[in-house]
Amino acid sequence: MSPTTRETILLIVQIASLLALVVYVIKTAEVAKETKASARAMEKSIEEMVEDRDMEYAPYIVVYFDVQTDSPIFDLVVSNQGRTIAHNVKISFDPPFQTSLKNFDLNNLSFLHQQIPAMPPGYELRTSIDRLESRLESEQLPRVYNVQVTYIGGLYQKLRKVDYVLDLNMFQGILDSHTSSLTDLTDAVEDIPKSIERLDRNLEKMTQELTQIDKKLEDVAGTKLALQELNETNKALEEVEGIRIALQELHESSKKLDEIEGIKTALQSFEKTTKSRVNKIW
Repeated sequence: MSPTTRETILLIVQIASLLALVVYVIKTAEVAKETKASARAMEKSIEEMVEDRDMEYAPYIVVYFDVQTDSPIFDLVVSNQGRTIAHNVKISFDPPFQTSLKNFDLNNLSFLHQQIPAMPPGYELRTSIDRLESRLESEQLPRVYNVQVTYIGGLYQKLRKVDYVLDLNMFQGILDSHTSSLTDLTDAVEDIPKSIERLDRNLEKMTQELTQIDKKLEDVAGTKLALQELNETNKALEEVEGIRIALQELHESSKKLDEIEGIKTALQSFEKTTKSRVNKIW
């Protein structure tokens, strides 16, 4: 083989090796790029899994207005709906909270102005704020509030922030419908002593009325006895009157006998006088 042919073959081999190396490098770069993309996807997936797990176990502070159908007052509720404890909970309102209730100062509600040190899962803070009807009819008091809640908690003890818009206008025109609740049970239990007290008063009143009825029955019995005695007295009086009449008749008879006796005496005296005279014949 001539040197020219050998050099040509060597050149072709070198060019083929170079092309193969270039193809290998390109393929390696593509594999590396895909590996990097896969690594990024895996990393993102892991981040999403961690984020999902963090969201699953993180505390979740909810602030909302609650209107009970059996109460004219609406409440402000702060609740931890998450699965772990929330620390350093701070709530801010824009505009500041106001109320039309007299003798009720919202400045005394510490959790509206100070941090709540800790809120366990399911823990709730509830307070009455105002009469719903008064607030909806008022033109001075605000109905819409922007609320910002910050707290620390979750898998990563990081600061979390949640924004809410609380709008009282959503309760406008709602027709109240009473549903049985724990409040009804509480009211029913509280009414039991009152019902027992009313029953005691009624029993006492009935006892007094029965006592009065017994007294009246006694009075009736006494009246009946008095009437019987009066009847007997009347009978006795009638007998006495009969005796009196009989005595009077006897007295009159005695008078008549006296008169008869006087007449008899007078006749006897006249007869004696007549016999004592001397009869003369003229």
